[in-house]
Amino acid sequence: MSEVINNRQKRVDLMKSLIRQLDEGVAEDRVKHQLETMLDEADYSDVFLMEVQLVKEGITAERIQELCDTHTRVLKKHLDLQETPETLPGHPVHTFVQENRELAKTTGSIRVLLEKINQKPDDEIVTDLMQGVQQQLNILMDVDKHYRRKENLLFPYFEKNQLPGPPLVMWGKHDEVRKQLRETLAGLQQVESLTAGEVKAFSAFTILPALEAVDDMIYKEEKIMFPTALDLLTEQDWYEIYTQSDEYGYCIYAPQFEWTPEGGVTEEMKKPAASNGRVQMPTGNFSLHELIALFSTLPFDLTFVDADDTVRYFTPGHNRIFDRSRAILGRKVQYCHPPKSVHIVNKIVKDFKEGAQEKAAFWINMGGKFIYICYYAVRDLHGGYLGTLEVTQDLTELRALEGERRLLEYDTTL
Repeated sequence: MSEVINNRQKRVDLMKSLIRQLDEGVAEDRVKHQLETMLDEADYSDVFLMEVQLVKEGITAERIQELCDTHTRVLKKHLDLQETPETLPGHPVHTFVQENRELAKTTGSIRVLLEKINQKPDDEIVTDLMQGVQQQLNILMDVDKHYRRKENLLFPYFEKNQLPGPPLVMWGKHDEVRKQLRETLAGLQQVESLTAGEVKAFSAFTILPALEAVDDMIYKEEKIMFPTALDLLTEQDWYEIYTQSDEYGYCIYAPQFEWTPEGGVTEEMKKPAASNGRVQMPTGNFSLHELIALFSTLPFDLTFVDADDTVRYFTPGHNRIFDRSRAILGRKVQYCHPPKSVHIVNKIVKDFKEGAQEKAAFWINMGGKFIYICYYAVRDLHGGYLGTLEVTQDLTELRALEGERRLLEYDTTL
C-alpha cells in the first residue's frame, strides 16, 4: 500500500477511480470512507492534476463541475492540511486572500442576522433585521470583481500551460454563485416584508445555500487554486496580473500596498510579451494578415486623418457606404470634401486640436437607409492630438430591432 501512496500518479489514478464512482452514482459516504482509508494525505496539486486528467479522459468540465462540491467534501480532511498561501502584501494572491477574508466576514454577518431572527421571531424586528441581510447581500455581490479578475487575469496562465480544465470547472462554479446571489436578492426585493417563519424557509432554501457557495469557493481557491498558481506562474506572470488588476476593481477590500516582484521590475517585465513578428498592441497582437482581415470585416467604415490633416487610412469593407479610393491617401482632408462643406471640416479639426470637443455626430437618410456618421478626436495617453477618426455606419437594421433574441439564429445562410 505504501508503494501506491508514494507514487503520485497511482494516487491520482486512485482518486480518479473514486470520482468516477461518484459519477456513476456510488454513495458519497462509501467513497469518502474508501478514500480516507487508502490515503494518508492528498496534496492540493494531486486534486488539480486529477481534474486535468479527467477532462482529458472525456469527463466534461460541466460534469466535473457538478461533482466538484462532492469530491471537495470527500477530500476535505486532507485538503484541510494545506495552509492558505502566504505572499507579500500587494501580491495578487495576497489581495485575493484579503478579499476572501472580507467575503467570509460578510457571509458570517448574514448568518448572525439570520440567527437573531430565529431567536426573536417578532415581525417588526424581523423586518429590520432583513433589511440588514439585504444590505450585506448587496455587499456580497461585489464578489463578481474577485471572480472576473481570476477569469480574465489568472485563468489564461493555466491555459498557456495546457491546463484549461480546472479553470473551466471553477468558472462554471463562479456562474453558479453569481446566479444564486442574484436570485436571492431578487427574491427579497419582490417581498416587502416577511414573517419570521417565511424568513426561516427563505433562508434554508435560498440565502444559506448562496452563502455556502461563496464560502466553498473561498475554500477551493485557498486549498487548491492559489497554491497551484504559485507553483505554476513566474514572477513576470504575477507582475502582469498585478499591473492589470486595477482595470477590474477589487472586492470589498482595496489593496494599500505596492508590490515589487522578487529581484525588482526588470525592463523585460515592462515590455509586452514577445510578439514573434506579430503587430504588438497594449492589449494583444495580430499577424499583419489577421489585422487586414479584421479591419475588412468591421461592420462600419473607418477613415483616419492624422495630426497634419492628411488622410492615412480607410477600411476596405465590401459594402462601403461612401466610396473611397487609394487616391485619397496622402491628401489633405480638406481636398477630399466639396468646397461648400470644407468650413465644417476645418471647424471640427480645429476644435479637436484645441481640446474643445471630442466628437461630432451627424445622421442622414440616404436611399432608404439611416446613416450615422461620427468623428472622434484620437489622442495619446497624455491627451495630445493624434488625428481624427471618421466612423460611418448603416443603422437601418439596428433601429428596426424589437424584443429580444437569446437563442442562436443566423440571419443569412451560405
